[in-house]
Amino acid sequence: MSNQYNHAVHISPQLRTPENFYNVGAGVEILHQIPKGPDPAQDNSSGKRPKRQLDGGNMSNFKRQRLNQSEAVSPGPLLEITGYDKISTAMMNYFSKHHQAEEVYRKKMKLRDALYGIIQGVFPYCGLYAVGSSMSGFGTNKSDMDLCLMLTHEQIDQKREATEILNLVHRGLKKCSFIKTSQVIKAKVPILKFWDDISRVECDLNINNSVGIRNTHLLKAYARLDWRVMPLVLFIKYWSRFHDINDARKQTISSYSLGLMAIHYLQCGTKPPVLPSLQKLYPDVFSISNDISSLRLDEELPPYKSENEESLGDLFLGFLKYYATNFDFKRSAISIRTGTKLPIEIVKHKVGTPGQWKCLCIEEPFDLSNTARAVFDEDTFTRVYRVFQTSYKRLDKRKDVNDILTRPF
Repeated sequence: MSNQYNHAVHISPQLRTPENFYNVGAGVEILHQIPKGPDPAQDNSSGKRPKRQLDGGNMSNFKRQRLNQSEAVSPGPLLEITGYDKISTAMMNYFSKHHQAEEVYRKKMKLRDALYGIIQGVFPYCGLYAVGSSMSGFGTNKSDMDLCLMLTHEQIDQKREATEILNLVHRGLKKCSFIKTSQVIKAKVPILKFWDDISRVECDLNINNSVGIRNTHLLKAYARLDWRVMPLVLFIKYWSRFHDINDARKQTISSYSLGLMAIHYLQCGTKPPVLPSLQKLYPDVFSISNDISSLRLDEELPPYKSENEESLGDLFLGFLKYYATNFDFKRSAISIRTGTKLPIEIVKHKVGTPGQWKCLCIEEPFDLSNTARAVFDEDTFTRVYRVFQTSYKRLDKRKDVNDILTRPF
């Protein structure tokens, strides 16, 4: 743990007990409501930890062995393919200025380590994973940090158990002088949102949402396949935020869903495809049955080279065109798992929740739910669709991103 965090927390052996750390009698009671299995310190002839517990001691596999920016986005192909056309140049300029810097990443990892050291005192066999855009390659310097606290290999009740655990952690983190404005937010997957005063990073902590670890692993692999993926996704997110269509709380598209839309377009909307379906090519590597402790963000896959040589600008324009004119939202669902469009009638019955498949249907590649279920209001979706249409028409006509980033549509 960094000295700054150590000084701010004043960690001691006494602080690391549930009773003293939380100073709330009910805290220990809530802990014991979660079945933990036999004590790993006791005799265990199999040599393995009980299934209900996690061995959180080694998460190094999921700590990013980060690519240098020069490796992730090679200027050689950029010169050869784009000739620095106007749109591509604007996109690369944005990426260079805003893509998450190494210093920001290191700050986030120090914070994760500090939080892990604190929480581990209460949940000795937990795992604390940084997930989302901070780890996948799709983050900016202003991106918050998503964290997943894994307590068990099994599913937990997100509505009751996860909320109780988050309230417990919430009370504990109030003891830390560097944690500000913390709040438990109830949702399908409840989160603890808080601000770290040392790193100046906002965090969202969830409990046992292992699908977030798996899809971070998958998206990082896609980001490494082709140098154009990261700058394209970051620019799409920038464009969508500018037009206020990138906020699930406002019934528009989440950043995760936008990333899936971009990958699907690169699989199905370009000829030849820029990306394959990694889950089809490497089912064993990206299997939902894999132990999350075995996942590596620096996953070494066989070399891949797309025959598609379109520029970044061409791909962004094509992305807008694909969803403005080609994609049938009423009948089709996006599936990067299969690398295809799937009939909505098929996907909506897979997980027994047909009501969540309404205006925008994007299959989560592991749990098969709809990642865009927040987009359920017809009027809101009509506005989102209009932004795609207007942006495509203007950019296609004038080939200048300023024409679509001057005022919101």
